[in-house]
Amino acid sequence: MSDKEKRSTVEKNNQKKILVIVESPTKTKSLSKFLGKDYRIESSKGHLIDLPKSSLGVNIEKGFEPTYITIRGKGKTLAELKKAAKMARSILLATDPDREGEAISWHLEQQLSPINANIKRVEFYEITKDAIVKALEQPRAIDMRRVNSQQARRILDRLVGYSISPILQEKFGSKRFSAGRVQSAALKILCDREEEIENFKPQEYWEITAAFQKEGVREKGQKAFFQLVSWQNKKVEIHNALEAQEIEQFCQKAEFVVISKKTTERRIKPPAPYTTSKLQQEASTRLGFRAQKTMSLAQQLYEGVELERGEVVGLITYMRTDSTRLSDTALSMARDYLKSHFPEEFLAKMPISYANVGRMAQDAHEAIRPTDVYRTPDKVEKFLDRDLFRLYDLIWRRFVASQMAAAVDEVVTLEVGSKDKQVLFRFSRSQEKFPGFRSVFATAGERDSYLPPFEEQDKLTLLEIKKEQKFTQPPPRYTEASLIKAMEESGIGRPATYVPTITTLDKRAYVERKGRQLIPTLLGRVVNEMMEKHFPDIVDLDFTAEMEEQLDRIAVGEIDWRQMLAAFYESFKEELQRARLQMENQSHLTKEPIGRSCPQCGHSLLKKLGKNGFFIGCSNFAGGCRYTESIPLGVCPLCGGKVVKKKSKKGRAFYGCENYSSTGCEFVMLDIPSSRPCPRCGSIMGQKVRKNNITLTCQNPQCRYVMEESGEEHVDEQSESA
Repeated sequence: MSDKEKRSTVEKNNQKKILVIVESPTKTKSLSKFLGKDYRIESSKGHLIDLPKSSLGVNIEKGFEPTYITIRGKGKTLAELKKAAKMARSILLATDPDREGEAISWHLEQQLSPINANIKRVEFYEITKDAIVKALEQPRAIDMRRVNSQQARRILDRLVGYSISPILQEKFGSKRFSAGRVQSAALKILCDREEEIENFKPQEYWEITAAFQKEGVREKGQKAFFQLVSWQNKKVEIHNALEAQEIEQFCQKAEFVVISKKTTERRIKPPAPYTTSKLQQEASTRLGFRAQKTMSLAQQLYEGVELERGEVVGLITYMRTDSTRLSDTALSMARDYLKSHFPEEFLAKMPISYANVGRMAQDAHEAIRPTDVYRTPDKVEKFLDRDLFRLYDLIWRRFVASQMAAAVDEVVTLEVGSKDKQVLFRFSRSQEKFPGFRSVFATAGERDSYLPPFEEQDKLTLLEIKKEQKFTQPPPRYTEASLIKAMEESGIGRPATYVPTITTLDKRAYVERKGRQLIPTLLGRVVNEMMEKHFPDIVDLDFTAEMEEQLDRIAVGEIDWRQMLAAFYESFKEELQRARLQMENQSHLTKEPIGRSCPQCGHSLLKKLGKNGFFIGCSNFAGGCRYTESIPLGVCPLCGGKVVKKKSKKGRAFYGCENYSSTGCEFVMLDIPSSRPCPRCGSIMGQKVRKNNITLTCQNPQCRYVMEESGEEHVDEQSESA
């Protein structure tokens, strides 16, 4: 059969089918398994239409009218969809069930309606046969309120980014710099915390603990140490060694008695099913995943995984949500599973609903949950790689636990005091009485196993007393998890924007990473200082949250999107004009002399900021000299050359000897170089950030010394942009 005949056969087979357009190519494979021969599944591969990159693309004078163009490289995809639309009986736009997906569907409708006007919008929140069939039975028109909300967000972000970024680039002398409505507010959160840490003044305090035994009873083995909570009938506050010594001396002479013994029950309610931000936070703390990795894995679980007999099915519901709500179907599914797999007392008496925690949660779709609770982690483990399985296991357990009975702990509290009531010590022991939801979803918490056999009015003898000097600690630096939590609580950004925001801060060299901590760099802090001074509204958290609220109101038709933009731009325009004239030049921060001359032209070499981070380059760039070299990260253990950051043909970062091209030295390391040399041989060390520590490994093959670091404050991890 000739190529022409083959094409004719394919076109004939596709004629008069229903065309379903999704965003992701992965979804086409999943949907093809569920839909019959009457459907043709195609993918838009994300956005096809957007504002131009080369210009603002917004006509401010004409009511902020956007100028949309076909994204470069997407013309072929659009042409293929137009061809498919021409042959289709009807078109169903099945892009993601959020505002971004609604906007993509709207752009597709604009492009395809002149060819085939029979277009409807469908949306599904899970890639399962039942969900897809149900969605296809409920087609609707494009929701222009949601589209307008997305348009307003896109234009608002474009106005901020494309107006402020050129000013920063001019003042810092580098194209690397940018500002953003959410990005700049997130950077301020990090910078404010760093300022708190720097201004923090430690305060000395002392803690006193004591162990007791019954009078006349000699016990061997374990001791229980009681915490001093009251001194001279006041809450204890010990500020120096003299005060601690005074209390110690008093206790050594005092007569003690058990004042009270109370036994109470403490009920621990099950946690809500995951929202996007909570999943990112817990995947970080429990699994050690970065937020970007969590979302990539969640996307795979949502779009579909191949199980037995080639069945492709989505394992979780849509992964971008700020709601803890569960559908009636999901509640019934969870409760039916629990009834058949657990004793009756493990099931909550009534279905549990949870209040949304975000400042402005949308509740547009359900919480993240498994599409089928009977698809237990042990049944799918053999079909998933390790990290995919670990994330699914976390989501599955959290969902099941959310409908289980509360855990119950028995708490015994003992209070011991001197007979004259001058001092009071307290001890509590918590012991699990009923596991409840914790039998599925374990929670952290230390439990003391030893309870001293004391009863009320027992006379006690002081066995041992300890006094310990301590100092108050500054607030901790943010991690990805805690920054996402702070953004959510402040109402900044939305589930889809948390990861891109942190990625941008990394790329711009505004933050560096120390273990899991995010630390603003000097550049980041100066940019924040400039933004605070010249664009105070943009970095103001309440202002940013208010803008998010207005975008939400547009989505439900309460306010007009053009009027909202006009109100914002009126004051923003004046700030722009002042900043262009008044913002200070900061180019000295991005072009720093290093005290060496260029080997090619003799001009001075500078440490410069480029699109991939800092590098060493010639100051005579404008004169035509293109000499550059990488900033060394350590010494090669094989030949003594410089270890520098490199990129593979596929764009993946690795680290190797710069002498590869000249002498053929093949030293390569995949771990991120540490600033700390090996304590045994002095060679470069690589570091891997684990859940609770950092593992440093010497890269010298003759040494390979390994050490563990628990303190993120000790080991500097090179930032992604270094």
